[in-house]
Amino acid sequence: MSLDKERAPVLRALTRWAACDLEGTLAQFSEDVLYLINVDGIAVPYASSSLGKEDLRQRLELVLEMFDKEVFEVESLSHEPDFTRAVVFAHYKHKNLGETLIARLRLRYWVRNGLIVRVDERRDAQYVEAFQRFIQQMENDARSS
Repeated sequence: MSLDKERAPVLRALTRWAACDLEGTLAQFSEDVLYLINVDGIAVPYASSSLGKEDLRQRLELVLEMFDKEVFEVESLSHEPDFTRAVVFAHYKHKNLGETLIARLRLRYWVRNGLIVRVDERRDAQYVEAFQRFIQQMENDARSS
């Protein structure tokens, strides 16, 4: 079997997430998926690591609650012997404040038995954490007014 066919769940997950299809996205992951992200999950709950599909669901639901997805575009996808690499350009707009979060995601996916079992996501952690502090300050200011 070719790596393209073997790793098809990766492209399906990315494509379905771009279309805001949460259930279609989650269908590509194993029940015990490990999703690791290099951002402080306490400071930035929508960008926290997760263990298991239900934990991942909660994180993705939080992203959809907080943001409108303006752009989610796969820039590159390549298959290596053990995993698939993807680079994604993402542009989100905060629903309450209208502020934009623009990020380039660097991801590695491991697939077993037709499902994604592990993801390592790397972002510019300092930028994402600074964006979250900015959003929190704006929300606090709005509540104080």
